Amino acid sequence: MLGKGRWIADFTESFRNWNVNDVTFDVFIQGNTRMKGFLLSRLFSATVNPNYQVGCYIISADRAKDIDRKSLLKMLHAVKASMKENEMKWAWLLILCAKAADFQKKLVESIKDQAVGIALVEVDSKGIVSSDSYIGKQARRFIKL
Repeated sequence: MLGKGRWIADFTESFRNWNVNDVTFDVFIQGNTRMKGFLLSRLFSATVNPNYQVGCYIISADRAKDIDRKSLLKMLHAVKASMKENEMKWAWLLILCAKAADFQKKLVESIKDQAVGIALVEVDSKGIVSSDSYIGKQARRFIKL
């Protein structure tokens, strides 16, 4: 995955309809931060970059239309359970919807979890609201609509 010319992660596996703790994500992508490439790239990556397991969980508007604090926390706990099971260092939770209400945007912005970056993506207006964490703020930089 590249973002503005910067390498973020090498996602190697993707799954559809990924179910974790009664939450079904439309797409789950996992990989690591170890760069692949030619000899020099691999040497640089092996000596400088840590090899963290990472993931991206995506849920679409039809499954996320009734987002409230309880459902968002349920999704967050499902992501954290999957992260623990797959030994991931960090992950993104992307919630795609046509139009989000103001309380939903404020709810996403209030999450401060440092291991999971949450981004609420409004497909119609191409707006992105992210959680108040480093990983969440980075989602705004790397997601292009």
